[in-house]
Amino acid sequence: MCTFVIEDTLDSEIERFLNEDISNGDITSDLFIDATSISNAEILSREPGILSGRSEITQIFNHFNIESNWLFQDGNSFSDNSQIVKLNGLSKSILLSERVSLNLLGHMSGIATSTNNAVKITKQISPHTNISATRKTLPGLRKYEKYSVIVGGGLPHRYDLNEMILIKDNHSKLINNLQKSISSVRNQIGSSKKIELEVDSLESAMKAINLDIDIILLDNMQPEDILKFMNKIKSISQKIPLTEASGGITMSNLQNYASTGVDIISMGALTHSSKSINFSLQII
Repeated sequence: MCTFVIEDTLDSEIERFLNEDISNGDITSDLFIDATSISNAEILSREPGILSGRSEITQIFNHFNIESNWLFQDGNSFSDNSQIVKLNGLSKSILLSERVSLNLLGHMSGIATSTNNAVKITKQISPHTNISATRKTLPGLRKYEKYSVIVGGGLPHRYDLNEMILIKDNHSKLINNLQKSISSVRNQIGSSKKIELEVDSLESAMKAINLDIDIILLDNMQPEDILKFMNKIKSISQKIPLTEASGGITMSNLQNYASTGVDIISMGALTHSSKSINFSLQII
């Protein structure tokens, strides 16, 4: 599914984040802080969570020639008031890097934390079920958000529209003969791309098991209907596509969906609704 990597050099997105905040300078520091002043600083957590974003924030520190000594790796859990990273560099540079670093670190760690919570809830009920993200990401932040889902123990799902075939309801409305079209596409692509089909009812889900697809996406279906489908296919001897539940799944109803025993639960809430973790940067 997701094949991207985040580079150690300052990438274009992070450069854009910095330009948004400091392209016109820092009038407060310029007027009040000695240009030669050196400071030690630290980033502290104000709540517990799972760290994500170390490489990205290190890019920012390196850009400003700030030495950073991290006490946690991505994927590590930290408690309230933990010292996350120690810094040393020009005081003005530390202040220039502060807000973008804290914003990105908080956002990424928030997603990793929410994902980790979702994975724990799900695995306690259905050990084989995986938690996945969706493409409901903020423009320009997708690779950071999906990376954070991976850090939290989830699956990234497809990174873009070309990574796998996902036939959604609007596609189906425009296809004259779905079974014939899927067979034709399968002959063209073989197993090079996965094919997933979105269904929205028990009836359409049962029809989908006879199609040459890899995944059945049970979209916006109630847990009780998904459970009926899962019970029905247990008695079928033929190979059944993987099952994925999606649509309106949040932390409040996750247990109900986990109880259905589907293979994958995809949650847009992981990226569009996760609460940012609160970090602060303090001059020592």
